[in-house]
Amino acid sequence: MLVSSPEHLQRWGEVSSSYVSLLDITPTVLDWFSVPYPSYSIFGKDKVFLTGKSLLPALVSEQPWYTVYGSQNHHEVTMYYPMRSLYYQQYHLIQNLNFKMPFPIDQDFYVSPTFQDLLNRTQAQQPTHWFKTLHQYYYRERWELYDRSADPSEIRNLAMDPKFKLLFESLKTQILQWQWDTYDPWVCAPDGVFEAKLNPQCRPLFNGL
Repeated sequence: MLVSSPEHLQRWGEVSSSYVSLLDITPTVLDWFSVPYPSYSIFGKDKVFLTGKSLLPALVSEQPWYTVYGSQNHHEVTMYYPMRSLYYQQYHLIQNLNFKMPFPIDQDFYVSPTFQDLLNRTQAQQPTHWFKTLHQYYYRERWELYDRSADPSEIRNLAMDPKFKLLFESLKTQILQWQWDTYDPWVCAPDGVFEAKLNPQCRPLFNGL
């Protein structure tokens, strides 16, 4: 993300390692104009709050922002594949909520030379010269954990590695809490369904997941 301010000259031309996301844009604009976020609630009595942060402090000095969250439900109308993700320091955690389904392919990517080569080589049972098979690309693990400092291409999934068990469980807890904080309707998925009026609110589906 590129940020420029005529009133903050301290860090012109510098590159920051602090994590930011599109969720930070609204808090930044409100902070810039000294406009408070309105107080209101939806889905009950809980007060709505912005999950992003103002970026103005980063224009003055480097900030200790090591965590950022992400979500996707649709890429195109035919590409339903909900995912939740978390970056923490050098680690990247991904939850593929519909991991039993094949990953959808959009029209632009399908006709690309890269994907056509992958399809043709797979059909001809030839080496793809890629770190994944076509089947592995379609069918992904429920959880993916990568150490981007040692594995910037995100090739080795560490989610089931015993050496990373404590980190994996900690990051899972963080991403689950973020889902609850943001009223994520997929918070109980894929092995449960959210029912706000019941206790507990996550109800089991007994779907084998």
